Amino acid sequence: MPDAEWDKRAIPIRTIDGDAHSVEGTSPAHELPELYRAVLERVGLLELSGHRREGELIRRGAIAAYSRAWDDTARRRLEHLRVRAERVLGGFERPRIDRTTGALVRRPGTA
Repeated sequence: MPDAEWDKRAIPIRTIDGDAHSVEGTSPAHELPELYRAVLERVGLLELSGHRREGELIRRGAIAAYSRAWDDTARRRLEHLRVRAERVLGGFERPRIDRTTGALVRRPGTA
């Protein structure tokens, strides 16, 4: 039967810090759902305040960012969209407008 000294060497002593290294910050994947919801809340406010076109553009950008890789680039893009919506709602930036003129287009062969 092995002696007590051999048994102590077989099971290493854990350090105070633990086995895993500490993780700094949070993963973008943990932040994205909350950030996405925040952007969509601002889109709703934009639409209620009459800025439907701006809300539509921000929503499209948010969907595009959220449906791609959940990385730092997506987090930055969603954060930018949230800030953009807040600035428009606060009156610090002008909302983008629909540039269509509504002019009739002449059909070929008509005078």
